Amino acid sequence: MMKKLSFVSLFLGCGLAVSACTSWVVTPEKSASGRMILHKSRDQHVLPVDAHMMVTKKGARWMNIGSAGGATFQMNEHGVALTSNSGDSHMGKHKKLAKKLPPFNETFADTIKDAAAAAEMVRDYGRAGWRAKGGMYLVADAKRAFTIEVASGYGEMMEIPGWIYVISNSMHLGGCEGFMERPFTNFCSHRAREANTRAELQRTQVDGKYTVAGILKTSRLSGGPTPFNRFSLSAVCFEVDPEFPEMIGCAYIALGPQQHTVYIPTPMALEQFPEDMQSGKWAARAFALRMKVGDDHQYLPRIEALEAEFLAEFDAVREAARKLLREGKRDEAKKLLNDTFTSHYTRAKELLKRIAEAAGVEPDPPILKREDEKKYMKILADKAPKPEAQPKKPENKDK
Repeated sequence: MMKKLSFVSLFLGCGLAVSACTSWVVTPEKSASGRMILHKSRDQHVLPVDAHMMVTKKGARWMNIGSAGGATFQMNEHGVALTSNSGDSHMGKHKKLAKKLPPFNETFADTIKDAAAAAEMVRDYGRAGWRAKGGMYLVADAKRAFTIEVASGYGEMMEIPGWIYVISNSMHLGGCEGFMERPFTNFCSHRAREANTRAELQRTQVDGKYTVAGILKTSRLSGGPTPFNRFSLSAVCFEVDPEFPEMIGCAYIALGPQQHTVYIPTPMALEQFPEDMQSGKWAARAFALRMKVGDDHQYLPRIEALEAEFLAEFDAVREAARKLLREGKRDEAKKLLNDTFTSHYTRAKELLKRIAEAAGVEPDPPILKREDEKKYMKILADKAPKPEAQPKKPENKDK
């Protein structure tokens, strides 16, 4: 039994690199800030991701980071955050909707006030046939977090018991795991990615707690069995505030490959993202830098140094805004938060412009489209480290 366990552990630790999104939850008892953290590294497709502050017809605001490639990161004014991963690209047959459903995003913004309600909504939409190929979701509010899986008209949910939970693109819950049609090797590669992500996160702990800085550091790994940057075009880290989620709930947003752009702290109080973050230009510039200099490059320390300044400044501003909000000075708090975001955005843009000029990257590269995908995916695959060839066994000539 011990030999078998050792072999399995070794196999998982040496899993093949795969292209897949990876998401995780850190619950408040293991978070250094005491806040719920929900993170997603998006590692599929080359389409740039854009960011928007949306308003429904009923006046509900929500932060939406997405793309035509299907990435989903959302947080509403009640402090409910949501991420989605593709469950599998080879799911069962398409099932027609059992009934017409209201738009998912607007319903999430208008009606969902806690993580339990969000989980039930995702599950029920899945059971109505909403996600034909299968999807994996994480939802969290300030106190509770859930994972939900939907596949071909089925939906299952589970409350995350605590501490840390990691998912890649492989189904876990009993009701949906049977719909997997991926080869066994791919299945184990995704499991290896989850195990290695957990191990890498543990290495960044401070006094046994997980920090935002450590999470962002982990998201920048490249190569090997946890290759966030092999096909990655974005990552978002939500930090849910229990007291004023509609104002100082925060998303740390990297539009573009994480090693080639700056995570910008973005409060829910933000009125609107700058134009180039809405249009995909910001992500396109980061992707162009990545194609020019590769994953391991000399500019990352400068990016991380500026980012560390942002994290420290935002922590101080968030507490100042909290004090203003407690005093009923909502407009002053909103201005402080928005001004801080504008300052961070401007400084990040200036640094990335200087880096692009030094690297010889054009200042305004084209925004990639669906028809560009195969070309750039092939280039990225060709650049990825190849597994070492195993020596052939000598033939047995005595047969």
